[in-house]
Amino acid sequence: MRTKIKSLLFIALGVLALQSCSEKEDYVATPYDNAVGANGGIMYDKFWIIASYDPASANIAKLNAYPDFFRCKQCHAWDGLGSAGSYNNRGAKTNRPNVSSINLYQLAQTKTEQQLFDGLKKTEGRRSFATDLSTYNPATPSTQVEGDKMPNLTELLTDDQIWDIVKFMKAGMFDVSKLYDASYTGTYPTGKSAFTNVGLDGNEANGNAYYTTNCSGCHGTDGKKIPNLDATAGMTVGKFTRNKPNELQHKIHYGQLGSSMGGKFNITLAQMKDLYKAMANTTTFPD
Repeated sequence: MRTKIKSLLFIALGVLALQSCSEKEDYVATPYDNAVGANGGIMYDKFWIIASYDPASANIAKLNAYPDFFRCKQCHAWDGLGSAGSYNNRGAKTNRPNVSSINLYQLAQTKTEQQLFDGLKKTEGRRSFATDLSTYNPATPSTQVEGDKMPNLTELLTDDQIWDIVKFMKAGMFDVSKLYDASYTGTYPTGKSAFTNVGLDGNEANGNAYYTTNCSGCHGTDGKKIPNLDATAGMTVGKFTRNKPNELQHKIHYGQLGSSMGGKFNITLAQMKDLYKAMANTTTFPD
C-alpha cells in the first residue's frame, strides 16, 4: 500500500512539474515587461533627447521652441507631486503652462500598468501638436485652457516609448518622502517649499563611499570641482542637495541632460538616501 501511495505521489509531482515547465514555455513577455524604465525616466525630463527619437523629425523645431509645454516634469514636477509639492510656486508664464494638480507618484501606485498606458494614449481633451503656442498667455483664459492641456502623445511617441514612461512611473519614481522632510505652505502658484532632514535616517558612511566611487571624479571630493551647477552662481553639490533635493534625486537617477553626467539607473532608494545623508553634511560638502 505504501509503495502504491509513493508511486501516486511521484506521478502527481511529475505532472505538476510538467505543467510548470509548460506554463513557463507558454509565457509571453508583455510590453510592460519589455519596457525600459531608464528610458522613461529620461523621457520624463525631455523625451525628444532619447536616442530612439528621430532628430530629423519635423517635430523637433517646435519641441525645442516650446519645450516646457511638452516636458512631463514641467507639469508634474521632478518629485511627481505636481502643484501640491515642490512646484507649488512655479506659476505659468508665456513660455510654460501651469503645473498639474495631479499627484503623479500616487496615481502611478494606484493604477495598473495598462490603465496608465491607456491614460497616456488618451486623445480626447488633449492638446494637438498643431496648437499655436505662441499665443499662450496665462492671463488670457482662452489660450490658457488649451495650452495647459496635456499634449496628445499619440502624435509624438510610439507605443514602446509610452510603455517606457509607464515603467518609469510604476517602478522608477522615488517616493521623495523617504528621502527628506518637506513642508509645503500657501497655495499654488504662490506657495512655498522648505526641505529639512535631507537623507533622513540614511547611512552617511555608505553615502560617502558611494559618492567617492561614483561622483567625486567629476565633482571633486567636496562637491565644488564643477562650479555653478544648474547654471546657478555658487551652486555646489552640497548646496544643490540641501536646496533642491526634489530635483537632484531625478538627475542622479537619470542623468543631467546636455552634460556628461549619465544616470545611475540601478541606484536604490536606500542608496539614494545614504547619498543624500552624506551630501547634506555642510562640513564635507560646503556651499
